[in-house]
Amino acid sequence: MNKLKFFILLFLFLFNIQYVYSLKQCKISVLLSGDWSDMGYNYQMNNARIKAESALKLEMSLCYKNLEVSIDLARQAIEDSIEKGANFIVISSSVHTNIGYEYARLHRDKDIYWLIRGRGRPVPDDLPKVAVINFNTHLLHYTLGLVSGYLTTSGTVGFISPGPQILALANSNSFYLGALASRKNVTFLNAYTGSWFNPEVSYKASQMLISNGADFIGMSQDDMSVQKALMDSGKMALGITGFSNRLIWGSDIALSYITDWSDVFIKYAGHILNDTWPAYDDYYTTLAEGGSLLFDTFSYRVPAEVQNLVSLEIEKLKNSSYQPFRCNPMYSQINLTFEPNGCANDLEFKNTKLLLKGTDISKTINLGLYTIPIEFVDYSRSMQLGLTIVSGFCILFCIVSMILVIMFRHAKMIKSASPAFCLLILFGCIIIFTGCIIFSLSPTDGLCRARVWLLSVGYTIFLGSLLVKNWRIWLLFDNPKLKKRSITNWKLYPFVAGILAADVLILALWQGLGNIRAESRIGIDSLTKYQYANVCSSNDQGSIALYILLVFHGLKLLAACFISFKIKAVDIEEFNESKPIASSIYIITFCLFIVIPLMVSPQSVASQVITIVVCAIVTTLISISLLFGSKFYMMATEGLALNQTFATSTKSSSFSLSLEKQKSRSNGMEFEDSDESEEKLPQIKNYSSSEIPNLQHNHSRLAHFSSDSCTSAEQDSKVDLENQNDENEIENNQNNHKVEDNQKEEKEKQQEKEVEEKEVEEKEVEEKENENQSIIQKKRLSKNFNEAEIDPNDV
Repeated sequence: MNKLKFFILLFLFLFNIQYVYSLKQCKISVLLSGDWSDMGYNYQMNNARIKAESALKLEMSLCYKNLEVSIDLARQAIEDSIEKGANFIVISSSVHTNIGYEYARLHRDKDIYWLIRGRGRPVPDDLPKVAVINFNTHLLHYTLGLVSGYLTTSGTVGFISPGPQILALANSNSFYLGALASRKNVTFLNAYTGSWFNPEVSYKASQMLISNGADFIGMSQDDMSVQKALMDSGKMALGITGFSNRLIWGSDIALSYITDWSDVFIKYAGHILNDTWPAYDDYYTTLAEGGSLLFDTFSYRVPAEVQNLVSLEIEKLKNSSYQPFRCNPMYSQINLTFEPNGCANDLEFKNTKLLLKGTDISKTINLGLYTIPIEFVDYSRSMQLGLTIVSGFCILFCIVSMILVIMFRHAKMIKSASPAFCLLILFGCIIIFTGCIIFSLSPTDGLCRARVWLLSVGYTIFLGSLLVKNWRIWLLFDNPKLKKRSITNWKLYPFVAGILAADVLILALWQGLGNIRAESRIGIDSLTKYQYANVCSSNDQGSIALYILLVFHGLKLLAACFISFKIKAVDIEEFNESKPIASSIYIITFCLFIVIPLMVSPQSVASQVITIVVCAIVTTLISISLLFGSKFYMMATEGLALNQTFATSTKSSSFSLSLEKQKSRSNGMEFEDSDESEEKLPQIKNYSSSEIPNLQHNHSRLAHFSSDSCTSAEQDSKVDLENQNDENEIENNQNNHKVEDNQKEEKEKQQEKEVEEKEVEEKEVEEKENENQSIIQKKRLSKNFNEAEIDPNDV
């Protein structure tokens, strides 16, 4: 008996072991056409995978998304799934039906099972491990069309689908027949997007239907973009993604259909685990219990009467033999074959690419494939207005400054700054600000060239004039040998013209070789693929010319820095512009370190334009404010000082300069007048220290710069008046020295007389010595007369 029990237990143990080992493993891999976060069909498919994995305690499953983008991506996903050990592969989109059949044949000898969405079994049907999902979406679209017909107020409804090349028009026809069943005179609009998932196109297509009067729109899309367009326009939407959309949008969703694929996944995964796979199986979705399809609750905004009518129709549709979406005589319009039960042939119905034509009181309008028109996007209006207004204000400031310079050109502050060059500087600034306005406009070929020319030429006139006029100041004041230098405006104009000519030459090379032009580009900044903007560009030769131009302007800045350093020693305040020039150069140089990287590296076009224009405006406005603002302020606070001299604070050698003025006039030397507003220094003759008596150096140095309106006589009278006190002091000092000399001479005569008295005794010897002295003295006088070229007889 004990032996019998032992054998029975052993048999049961071995049987259980054999049963356990006979159970197969199941690893699911799901291929999605879109993203699993679309709150629609792909979300529901991925959710079914998760539920099946949890319910059956399966090995971690796989999921691949966004495979509609490329067929190659779908192939890679299938191959990767097989490589990772997946033996239950779900092809969820009809886009990939044929690829699924292809790989099922390729691996038919392997222990891999397939669940493929399709419209029918493969031909030839040699794939027993393939189960086909027949997703009956037609009854769902028919029901939502019925709701649309009841609720429409405009009498127009629409439908958006991928198009006949991707999906047959069975869903469009079913939606129309549902709307026609509830409203006999309904107008039906139909449009295609060319894709299952293209939110931008479907949204724009929906807006087009709405603009044509549609207030309810059905769809065969993997996202809610169509319904979002309706809700954005203040209309109710339909839930047509398989998800309970009311959970997100609430009462704006009139009614949603729901697809629950978890039972399907669990069913077929269980077949794999139990090794009971049904060969050549088809799965048909229905509204019946366990058929994976159901409808959500109505929105409270849907009238109760409509809810009742639609609910009655849903109950009828649960009977699979009731198919009003397929059994309708209108299909004769598109030449479908009818079966004995009065319904169109199922295969022809599902694969038709023709839209129903409507009735006598109802019409269908096929708008075809919708493409988003390419939209031109200009710079923002606020940016254009802001930059234009600021630039216009700066131009006005320059014009007012030019008027003030002309009106007060004889004032000491303006005259010292050279009015002609001040006007040139302000004119260059006006050109710069005009270029800033052009920069803010939408680029064209002409504007692209104009913006470059205006900015470059404007800065060249501005910096070139500033550089040349201060170069003259440096030459006149840095003159230790006091050489005569006459530098008029007409001698400086060619230098400005030369700098400008070099700039024009470089710009001409850039335009000629670089082909400066406007180009239309998409995908830049924040633009979508359906938007484009114009940008300025040039070829590689143009980039070389750009670098040369930047080096040219950099050399001008270095020269300006050097000259501002040299003139900082000028001790006449009106001529010393080293501080404002240096400040302007530093600001411009700093901004160049921002602008140059922007011009040679890829950046946001809008931000590039804003940065360049703002830098140009700021640097130019600060520069002219420093150069002219201080002058206008001193004129307002200290007076105009018309035709006055310019005094320095230097005391050393100042008196000698005044003395030289006096002596130069006495020697027939005059100060040369100039036609300049900045006058050259008077030319001074050097005198040795022996010729100038010891004087007290406590006088202020005066440097007179005559204006064009002053005459030589006026200058002389002013100089005489200025140096009158100095001349009186010179006379007094000379008289004192003469008195001292006379006293010394008298003392020497007295000493000589005493010596003569002492030498009376030696009279004879003394006479001889006097004779000798007389001879020597005559020789010396003769030599001096010869050297002075004076006749001795005239003495």
